[in-house]
Amino acid sequence: MKISSKSWTLPRLSQSGPTAHRLFGSVRLTYALCAFISTALLAGMRNMLGMIILKMVMVRSEDLLEIPAHRMGSNVTVTRRCGGSRLGPDPLSQTGDLPWTRNQEMTFPGIIYYGYVVSISLSGYLADRCSSKKLFILSLILSGFAYILLPLMAHLSFEAAAVDLVVCGILAGCGNPALYKLFVTWAHPTERTALLSFAYSGLLMGSVVVYPVAGYLSEFSWEVPFYVVGAVTLLFGIACIWLIYDTTEQHPRISDTEVEYLKQGPLVQAQQVANIPWRSLLSSLPTIAFVLTHMFHTYTFLVLSLEMPRFMREAMELDMREVGLLSSAPFLGGLCSKVVCFMGASYVDRQVGPNQNCIRRLLYGICGILTTSFIGVIILADCDEKILVLLMFSFLMASTDMGFSGYWPTLLYFAPSFAGLISGLANGMAHLSGFLSPHLVASLVHTGTKSEWNMVLITLIASNTMAVLVFGFCSSTNLQSWDPRKTPEPTVSTPAKETNR
Repeated sequence: MKISSKSWTLPRLSQSGPTAHRLFGSVRLTYALCAFISTALLAGMRNMLGMIILKMVMVRSEDLLEIPAHRMGSNVTVTRRCGGSRLGPDPLSQTGDLPWTRNQEMTFPGIIYYGYVVSISLSGYLADRCSSKKLFILSLILSGFAYILLPLMAHLSFEAAAVDLVVCGILAGCGNPALYKLFVTWAHPTERTALLSFAYSGLLMGSVVVYPVAGYLSEFSWEVPFYVVGAVTLLFGIACIWLIYDTTEQHPRISDTEVEYLKQGPLVQAQQVANIPWRSLLSSLPTIAFVLTHMFHTYTFLVLSLEMPRFMREAMELDMREVGLLSSAPFLGGLCSKVVCFMGASYVDRQVGPNQNCIRRLLYGICGILTTSFIGVIILADCDEKILVLLMFSFLMASTDMGFSGYWPTLLYFAPSFAGLISGLANGMAHLSGFLSPHLVASLVHTGTKSEWNMVLITLIASNTMAVLVFGFCSSTNLQSWDPRKTPEPTVSTPAKETNR
């Protein structure tokens, strides 16, 4: 089997051409911004489900967690398991109109990952073979349209909503490997870690924004957030037709100096077709380590993204308005870590060079130890220590995201020719936990007590520990012998385009 491939080699000091090109106003920054907005929108589509489901389903008498002491008009005095009482709106009035069971309610947010896992693995192969631009844009447009249809399907039946959500996941998953692959073209090797870190910070920004926004919009109707998020995603996908291109030759607005700068890093070589060394690729220790690290690491992020609103509602006993606002607080910690990664990543790339095994293993190990420590504090905290728990979740998300920025770019070093294929495989395997974790949470959390949720947190410690061990002992940033770039062919020189005026 053969695939089309474009890959990069690190710049050599003997090469002629510009040694730097400003990022502001460049097409590199344009693509990084498009990637950032795309990840933010798709993350918002996925993560919003964990909160909105709390407003979609009507109350079930068998699931009442509190017994009102007495009612006073529209208000009730509620006795809490954490101690004390609160006078306020009846929590039973804050319900939806869908007659779903608790098991359906808890597993529904993860259904999108059934389709996501299937498509993201296949689209990794397609991203290396077909136009990454087309995959990226079609993913946004079609997934946005499917999201708009979700409220209609939910009113028909749970099964219809589940089918629509699977389709939405299939369409959304098609864009991720293409987004990753395009960075081979639109980022210089010394900028890759920084730009990838910025682009994937959209995962955090989408979560920070979608919880309070969706909470506000759902005050009008729980259907409104689906219409708004779906429409924005669809329209942004259409706009990307004029913003994103597969190659520097196709881009109508790139300057000749930026072309030379990009050619200096990712040397586009004459080889247009490469055999996929399936046996070597799948049996390679760095490949296996990359996939397993991503699986274990992503489990923590997905559980927090899908279950944070329910944890805040049940274990910490916040009302729905507080849930919408405070569920986004932990992701602010992740955004702060992105500032550190963006500022320091290019420096590390330039100073350390392509052989970054030791520094990346060390940094990821430190992040893993910090993550485990923060989870331990949350487990030991009582359910009335809300500020402490929120701070620990913020630190937890920061250390988790810094760890992601440590291991995720390694693929562009050890197997750049197959970046789309391997990233698609890794994302497909990692996002299995997207639909498996809600079932695990449903089996561990029956009444929503803090002690039940502590069992879920213990699984995060186990997963994080496995990620640190695998990456620490088995990862690599060395270009592998089975990658075609290990034996580069003569460079094809392409005339630089004239600067647009």
